Formats: sequence, C-alpha cells, structure tokens
Amino acid sequence: MSNERKNLSSRRSTLKAGLALAATPLASGVAQLAAAQERPTTKVHGFETMADIAKAEAEGEFTYYSHDSEPAIAGILEAFNKDFPKIKGKYVRAQTGTLFSRTIAERQAGRYVADVIQFSEITTAMDFQKRGGYQRYVSPETKHYDARYLSNPVGDYFWVGVTFAGIAYNTEKVKAEDAPKEWKDVLKPTWMNGANVKQSNSGMQFVQWWELRKLYGEKFWADFAKNRPRGFDSRAQQFERLAKGDDRICVLAEYAGYLLVKEKGAPVAFVAPADGLPATPAICGMADRAPHPEAARLFMDWQMSPRGQNHQQTSSYLFYGSVRKGMGPMPGGWSLSSFKLLLPDSDMDAFVASRDAFTKEWNGMLGL
Repeated sequence: MSNERKNLSSRRSTLKAGLALAATPLASGVAQLAAAQERPTTKVHGFETMADIAKAEAEGEFTYYSHDSEPAIAGILEAFNKDFPKIKGKYVRAQTGTLFSRTIAERQAGRYVADVIQFSEITTAMDFQKRGGYQRYVSPETKHYDARYLSNPVGDYFWVGVTFAGIAYNTEKVKAEDAPKEWKDVLKPTWMNGANVKQSNSGMQFVQWWELRKLYGEKFWADFAKNRPRGFDSRAQQFERLAKGDDRICVLAEYAGYLLVKEKGAPVAFVAPADGLPATPAICGMADRAPHPEAARLFMDWQMSPRGQNHQQTSSYLFYGSVRKGMGPMPGGWSLSSFKLLLPDSDMDAFVASRDAFTKEWNGMLGL
C-alpha cells in the first residue's frame, strides 16, 4: 500500500501525458508498423510474427506477470506451449496494484525478470508506459485491432480482452425475490456481514468504486461500509465463499468467475443491474529489457492472434470478451455489446487522481 501511495503523484502526471497521447491521431502507428517490418515476418499456426522463432526456442522460456488467477494463467501458458512445445512459460501472479509495485521495485534494483506483463486497469498500464516499462513491439497482428484498443504510440500494449462485473448471490441463502436487482440494493441492512468484495489492490475493484460513485454519489460506499463487507485477494476466494454460503452476496461478481462456479453446479445466480456493469480491459505488453525477447515477442503475437483470443474468450477461467476484429461471441452467444458496460473512459484525470482516496476508503472499510 505504501508503494502505491508513493506512486500516486507519478500516476497523475502519467494521466496527463497519456491523455495528450490519446488525443494524437494514430496515423503515426502506420509508419511505426512499416518500420517494424524490417524484421522478417513469419506465418505460423495461422498468425503472423516478427519474432525469430528459432531464437525463441533456443531461449526456451519466458516469464509472464499477470493479475489473473493461477489456473487462468497456467491455462494460457499451457495453450501457448501446445503450439510451441520448446518454450516453457513461467509466471508471477498478483493483483494489479501489487504487481505494479513489485515490478517497479525490481526495476529500481536493476532486476529485469518479467518478459511480458499484464495489468487489469488502464491507468496502471499508462503509468508503466511513462516509466519506460514496455519494450515497443508492433506485432503484425496489430492491424486486426482498432486504435482505441492499442497503446499510443502503438506497440507498448494492447487490450487482451474485457472483463465485467455485476452482483451474484447464493440461491440457497437468498430467495430470488429478495436478491439485489440494482446496485443500490446492496446497501440494505439485510446484507450485514454477508457481502464480499475484493481488496484495494484490485484494478477491477478500483473501477467499480469509481463508477458507482459517479452513479450514486460519494456517500454510496460509506453507506455500503455499514454492512461490514469482507474483502479478498481473488475472485476465486469470493465465489468459493459464496458457493459455500459463507457470504450471501458477491458485490464485485466478475462474470467469468460466476460462469466458472455455475458450471460446477454451485447454487449461485448472476444479476446485471440495468444501470450498467463496471468493466475493465486486461492490458498486455512486452516488458522493457525482457530477458527472453524473442519468446516474449512470439507470445505477444500469439496473444493477439485468433488462437490466443479464442483461448481468452472461451477458457472457463477467463471468459474475456475479445476486441479483435472478426472474433465471434463468448460462450452462450453473448458478446460485449450485449451488456451495458461502465468503463472509466472519460474524465480520466479525475479517475487517476482518485486512486489514493479509493485505497484509503477501501482499506478503512475492510479494517486494513
């Protein structure tokens, strides 16, 4: 937490720089892409790469830093390894805030461990970009993405997919007629000691805090705190408690987490409030001074490709909606356009500046 507070001022300046970049036309990305073609392009498994595959196989491994759950990360690396058996992926898993602080501390100590890094919140990626954290690599697969889903300048990171959250409840502990129907329903005293959320190091939790304050005012979370919610590090912990009945409602119920436990037969139901569902992109990029640069480039290309995107969208541990052009819907026939999503894509300056206020309020609510 202390590291995140120290980084707040730089996050604010990062936003200003990032907004200036965002306002710049991305025609320069075309020139960058053309310049990047100096590296030979190879087609493999139906996608294009400028990685030297022989060198990537000689490197034999790479390290992936990610906010996702351990089963989700392991599944991604296993799918990649099936396509490239000579390259083994290792990983470091932590929530976005912790992952960012760890990576910055490593870099300040002259240690460069990560080859590819993924955050669950856009402003963290922007901050990392400003610090020179990314190795710019304009993948040949970039052309299949709209500019709004790419970094500016192009090549630092891209949106792997989008995850979103509603409300979930235990159907054995809560009758359907009594379940929350809208966000304001989670404020009812009936949920005292029966609700869970994530901790303040979660990028998604930050987004939800921000978006519901915009909808209902600053008093919303103070009123919610009266119900003494419990906070957890991962959605797996949240849904495990919900399925067991230890908690009756999950107030940050990520759709992917809900689908996973529902498939296993857990007595849970999902509610999509009409006011919208807080959403955040997963942001992936190649780390600066990556120890295994060719393997990192190949993995980035694979992530952007239909093979990688299909895994992200259909894996039961992920279910991230793809923003790649031409991708089909998520399991069940749903697409991102099926939901009203609340993304912090306006007034980003205020969003970033509020991070310290969020951390203070959230940790206070959870007694941390």
